Formats: sequence, C-alpha cells, structure tokens
Amino acid sequence: MSVTALPKPGSDDVLYIVDLSNYVFRAYHALPDLTNSHGEPTHATLGTLNMLNRMVEDQRPAYMAVAMDTKGRGFRGELDPNYKANRSATPPDLLHQLSRCREIFEGYRVPLFSAAGFEADDLIASLTRHALAADLRVVIMSSDKDLMQLLVSEKVIQWDAMRNRVFGPAEVEQKYGVGPSLMRDFLALVGDSSDNIPGIPGVGPKTAAKLLLQYGTLNKILASTASITRKKLKASLEDESNIEKVRRGYQLIGLRADVALTFDKHALHYGNPDVPRLRELFTELQFTRFLDILDRDYGTAEGGGGGLTAPAPAAEITPQIVSSVAQLEAVVLAARASGRLAIAAFGPGNEAMRMPLIGVALAPAAGDASYLPIAHRYLAAPPQVPLDEVRRVLGPLLADPAVAKLGHDLKQTQVVLAHHQLPVAGARFDSLLASYLLDPETTHKLGIIAERDARMRWLDFEKLVPKTRKGPKLTIEQIDVERASQYGCAYAEACLRLADNYTPKLAQEGLRPLHDDVEMVLLDILTQMELCGVLLDPEPLNQLAISMRRELQQLEKQGHQLAGREFNLASPKQLDTILFDQLGLRSTRKTKTGRSTDHDALEAIQHDHALPKLILQHRATAKLLGTYVEALPKLIHPETGRIHTRWDQAVAATGRISSRDPNLQNIPIRSEHGKRIREAFVAPPGYTIISCDYSQIELRVLAHLSHDPKLVEAFNRGQDVHVRTAMEVFGVDEADVTPTMRSQSKTVNFGVIYGMGAVALGKKLGISRTEAKRFIDAYFERYEGVRTFMETTLAHARKTKTVRTVLGRRRRLPDLHSSNRARRAYAERIAQNTPIQGSAADLLKLAMVKLANPVVPGAKMVLTVHDELVFEVPDQHVEEALAKTKSVMESVYPLDVPLVVDVGSGPHWAAAH
Repeated sequence: MSVTALPKPGSDDVLYIVDLSNYVFRAYHALPDLTNSHGEPTHATLGTLNMLNRMVEDQRPAYMAVAMDTKGRGFRGELDPNYKANRSATPPDLLHQLSRCREIFEGYRVPLFSAAGFEADDLIASLTRHALAADLRVVIMSSDKDLMQLLVSEKVIQWDAMRNRVFGPAEVEQKYGVGPSLMRDFLALVGDSSDNIPGIPGVGPKTAAKLLLQYGTLNKILASTASITRKKLKASLEDESNIEKVRRGYQLIGLRADVALTFDKHALHYGNPDVPRLRELFTELQFTRFLDILDRDYGTAEGGGGGLTAPAPAAEITPQIVSSVAQLEAVVLAARASGRLAIAAFGPGNEAMRMPLIGVALAPAAGDASYLPIAHRYLAAPPQVPLDEVRRVLGPLLADPAVAKLGHDLKQTQVVLAHHQLPVAGARFDSLLASYLLDPETTHKLGIIAERDARMRWLDFEKLVPKTRKGPKLTIEQIDVERASQYGCAYAEACLRLADNYTPKLAQEGLRPLHDDVEMVLLDILTQMELCGVLLDPEPLNQLAISMRRELQQLEKQGHQLAGREFNLASPKQLDTILFDQLGLRSTRKTKTGRSTDHDALEAIQHDHALPKLILQHRATAKLLGTYVEALPKLIHPETGRIHTRWDQAVAATGRISSRDPNLQNIPIRSEHGKRIREAFVAPPGYTIISCDYSQIELRVLAHLSHDPKLVEAFNRGQDVHVRTAMEVFGVDEADVTPTMRSQSKTVNFGVIYGMGAVALGKKLGISRTEAKRFIDAYFERYEGVRTFMETTLAHARKTKTVRTVLGRRRRLPDLHSSNRARRAYAERIAQNTPIQGSAADLLKLAMVKLANPVVPGAKMVLTVHDELVFEVPDQHVEEALAKTKSVMESVYPLDVPLVVDVGSGPHWAAAH
C-alpha cells in the first residue's frame, strides 16, 4: 500500500526535475505516429508536452528544471566499452523530436541541464544534492529505476507521471524488496540488459533482495559466499569473471552527484515564458490547441505569468437540465433562431436498434448546451419530460431539414431517435466524419479530438460513473441526472466547437464537397439501412449448423489419422508438437511463445503435408459456424424480425464502408458454406432480392488512372482482362490460354494493385520466388503504363506525403520517409494502392448517393458489401429496378473504360448474386 504522496499543489519549497530523455523516449514508443502537414514527426513532442501540461496544471510547480542526456556513452563508456553497446542507433525522428522538446522548454524558460560525459541521471543526482542543500524538496519526474538510489531522503520522491505512480522508500521496498539505500547493490546483482550490464548469472530480483536482506551489501555478499548453501548460486558468486563484472556494474550503476553545474534557485523559478517564441514553435509544429491556449492566457503580451497551461476545463460549460416542457420549448425556439442544433442520444450499450432512450443532449449555440433526461431510473430521480411530450415538442424540430443538425457519430444518434419515433432530418456536420476525412488513420474518439482541437478538458463518461464493489457497472439510466448532464452537455458543446474548427480545415484541404455531398448524404442512407435491416430466415442456418458440426467431426477424425494419434485440433500447443516434433515439418515463423501455427504459418507448409491444409479447413469451418451460422439467428431483432448490422463510414482508411455487429462483409462468396449462409438472407413476401455488383472495378480504375493502352483496350473491347494478362505474360494467343494461366494472371493482376512482391506472390501461387519475380517483371514489361503510373504516384506521394482518390479523399503517409524499412515499404504499398482501392470505394459511395431515391416505388437498399449493393424490390418492379439500377451505377463517374455492373435477382441473396 503506497504511503508516499505528491506535495501539495503550489508548494513553494519543491523543485520538479524532469528527466526529458526518459519522457520523450516513452512517448515516442507509446503513442501512434503523428505528423504535421509538412511531414514532420510530432507524436512524441505532443505527448511529452501534454503530459507536462497536465503536471503543471495539477501541481502548479514553484521551481522546475530539466535534465538531458548528451551524445556518446560518457565516462561509463570509458570504464566499460560494452556499456550500452547492444543498443541500436536512435531513430532520426526520435532525435528530431527530442530536439523540438528542448526548444519548447527553452521557450518556457525552464533551465536545461546537460554536461558532456555525463548522463541525465548524474545531472538529476547533482541537482538533487544542491536542492537539498538549499532546503528544497525534490520531485524527480522519471520512470528510471536507477534514480531510486536518490530516494534515501524523505525529502526526495520519484513520480512516474505517465502511470501516475509515486515512489518513496516504502514503495521502492514494496516493489524491489530492498530500500533505496540498497538499490545500487540490487541493480548490480540483477544486471540491466538495456544498458548491457550483466549482473550475476542466476541472480534474479527475488534472489538479490533475499541476499541483500541477509548479508547487507554487495561486498558483504561476496565476502560471505562460504555460508551460501545453494551450489549453483555459490559457484556463480565465487566465479572471478562474475565478480569482476558485478563490481564493474556497481561502478556503472552508481550516480555521480558531483557534476559541475550552476545552481541558482532564483533562475529555477517557474512561470516566465517567452510567448513569441512559443507561438513560433507551436505554429511550426501546428499545435493549434497550444496556440489557442497562448492566445487565451497571454493575448498579444510577450510576458506574464502562467506557462504551460491546460485546455479550457469542462467545468467552464455550465450544464443545463431540461426538466419541463417549457424549458424544452425554449431550447426549440433557440435552435430555430440559430438555425442549427447539436444533438446526441444516450442510452445503455452500443446497439442503436436495441438501445432505450435515456436522455438527449441539445446545443443550439456554443455555450448553450442542455441535457434532456427522459428515462433515468433511480431513487429520488427528478421530474423528467415524458417521451410522448418530447415527441410532440422536439419532434418537429428534429424532422425539420431547414435546421442543420450536428453531432459526433450522428448516424448512431439518428438511428436511436428514429427507433423511438423521433426521425431526424437536416444532417449537416459530423465531427467523426470530418476528423476521418482530415486524417483517416488518426483517432476520432470525441474526447481526444475535443481536447486536441476544441480546447476542452475532457472527462470520460466512465469517470463520472460511481464505482460499485460488486455486480455490473452502472449504466446511464442509473446515473444521477446531474452527472449525466455534465457529460451530455460537454458532448454537444464539443460537436459545435469542432464544427467551427473543422469546417474551414475541410475547405482548405479540398475535402468540403466530399464531406457535404457524399459522406453526409451517405450518413442518412446508412441510417435508413440500419433502421430497415435485412430479413433472415433462421431455418436454413439451423440445417447448415447440423451438417457443419458433422463436417467438423469428420475433419477431426481425418486429422487424428494423419497425425497417427488423437489430439485437439484447436490447441496451438498440441498442434505445435504434432507438426514440428512428430511430423518434422519446417517451422516458418516464431512468436514469443514458440513456433507459430497461425494461418500464414500453416499456409506456408500446406503443400508439405496434408495435415496443415486440413487444419486450415477445420478452422475456417469452425469460424463460419460460430461467427455466422450459429450467431446470426440469435441476432434477429425481437420487434422487426430482421438483422440490423452497423455500417461504419469512418473505419477503413481507404474510404470503404465496413460492417459490424454482425459483420456481413466477411461471408465467403465462392465457398459452398458461404452460398448456403447467403440463402438465409431472404426477401419478405411480395418482394425479391436484387444484387448489383461492380465487375472488376479496381482493375478498371487502374486502367483509367494509368491510361495503359493494353488495359484500356481490353476493357473497351469487353475482353476478359485476366485472359489478356495471361496472353501478355505468357506470350500466347487467346485460344492457348489455359485455366491455370488465367488463374495465375488473375492473382498477378490483383497482386499489382495491393503491392504484392515476389515472396508474397510465390506463396499465393505455390511457386518459387524466382518464378514469381518473373511473373511480375513480365507484367510490368507488358503494361508499361501501369509501371509509369505506380512510379509517378509514389514519387508524388514522397513529395507531398499524401495520396488522393478520384473524389479527392486524402490519405497521409508520413512513413514514406521513415527510417524503419518495414514501415517505409508498407507506406509505399499504401501510396500505390490507395488511389485505386480508395477510388473504387468512392465510386460505390457515389452510386449509393445517386440511388438514395428509390429507382422504383417500394425499393429498399438493405446491404452494401465491397463492390455490391443489395435491394429489396416489389415483385412487380424487379426488371425495371434491375435495368435502372444498372444504368445509374454504370454511369456514376466518367472513366476511360466502361463501368460494368453484374445484376441478378431471386428469393434470397445467394440466388441474386
């Protein structure tokens, strides 16, 4: 149990010493990559600055200093050439961000201490010595265990701010088994692999603590080996080589508190920033939130108090609770006057079609957010406006398209409200979609972007929920209205602030039409699709489940026969033994726990023995059985009798729509199991399922973007493009193309799109790397336009660090200049693939937008799966619907080659596709 606490905030006798290298390094490895628009890496810089900003707000330090490492291994490297010799070179982007952090602290006029030949730990030890002499207490901000040697004085503590852990003597002893005075001896015995300090072989933390508690110090242990009864330990401690190494380690681990430095207590006083310099830095780094904070706290002044400050706290938003019809009518009037309304619906769980409506947040203007409780249930709950009255008063406003509706994940709110007879019209802005369009691969969580881009200090809902000792966590209807209003009002306020922040950014980046005319229109379409759902007949799945269970039993028996004994096919450990020890098959990949038996590892050896292929078949069948065949009937909505999946617009970085809860896009298309699963998706009485599927849309987009004459000719002539590729690659006439040639050429065609190299292609086709490389070389030799397009696209991406689709959708690629070879290679593949795959996704979305109004009366769009749209159509309009939908989809965007849509119809999905 921790007994050490941080000093009282604002204490005037405490020096905070920041181990800057430690924090930047941890932020670099802990946070996802982030760059500004110039491609400069910023995630470690921003992470360190955010952490220190929170520290300053919480602790209000009177004195602060920063200690930094210098280049080289210093005097310790002279003592032992092997010291830190195993460390790889520091990545350039980490060094760059460390330099940026130094500039920022200089801007805040926080004294920085470094000295040639010494590490930051030595500077911290020396600063601590001077601080104690000046009658100051010390808080060392670091996670470095070496610094725990300094905690011998009760006036010195260590604070790991990232994990919010405070260490004093009691905590050190609790963690390591010895107090700070023995930490040097302890660390010398145990060693430190990161610094290449060996320690004593066979001595771990528990043994080291036990020895030190028994004998006192390292020297006393080495002098008392005769009394040690464990033979191996005794031998290890008496080995001359080990003794020499442990004594050298003891020297290396010790901290130098005698580094020459100027300790001026007055100069360490915190709170006199160089505001113009900070503005310059934050502008370069594009840290807009910190620029806003400077403007708020200092205006145009070039001095003043303060320093690192926190964003505007959520407490600045005064929650208003709407508890009467009159108050709700006032909100409606305010919204009609402002012409816009931020809305958010709240209830337990995440399933919009099953979620009770507990409350609604409403904000007609910034600083005017309200929370409307509807169904909070707890003792002493205040009066709440009945849902019927909410429908009467608020309903017309929500349904009025003239009043712009704003939100974050607005589709979720629209589905919840519409399911409770409160349909919404007039969706104009969604901060989730705006954040996604600006940078699809960063986080779009409201709390994070509200802090970053709306100057709000966010409090997650979970932190508002009172903790319970037993039982499930409380849900929103059990939370008191006051607490719920804090979160709800902050939510609505954030939506308005983000709209004001993101709208000009979208325009500046050329993304406004994509947001307004595609994604927001699509949001309404997907809302209706979620509300409608798709009809499922459980009986075909029940019959399929029976046959699949029998199939799994048969596969299990065959697996036992191939292995020569019984074993659990689903056990990776048992499979490891069977494959690699008993059968002697090659292991292609290792994991932390041993030899891998995952899908890729088994696929690589499936031609070496029959068992790996059988295991893959068993896994695929078991997964389909559990994920779809058994699960789907349980997901039928009790009120509608239909499956209501969630369609996500802001997940896939390419722009593709994804599906979850359940995911209806991963049902295999060509397998017999997949076909039978699709048979369960049926049309209601009087309706027919029609399917409209773009044919080879990505290859057609490639032909358009590359203007390759052979690809363009093949598509314009209606030639089978895979046959054409086979003719080109194998140098044969069309009549001589075999099914194998066509199949291999198809793999090459799509492999080019996804940046598949020779190794991956070889595995896919089951051929050698050399032969696979010959395929790829032959392809690019014949399709020179494709080669040129790929090269030009990559060169432009390296220059701009972004790629775009035909509709202007943007994807950032900072890793194109990464020092990490694997990350750079991945970014290069993405740069070449995104314009193709992303443009194909754009065209499908554009088709959905153009089909928003039914082509025939009563038609409903119910599914979108990759390049396919599925509709329910009245029986009497099937042929008309097929013709009109095909026409719309094929003319959705002008390409150099024709867009072709395959259509079909039937009583269920399998018959239509």
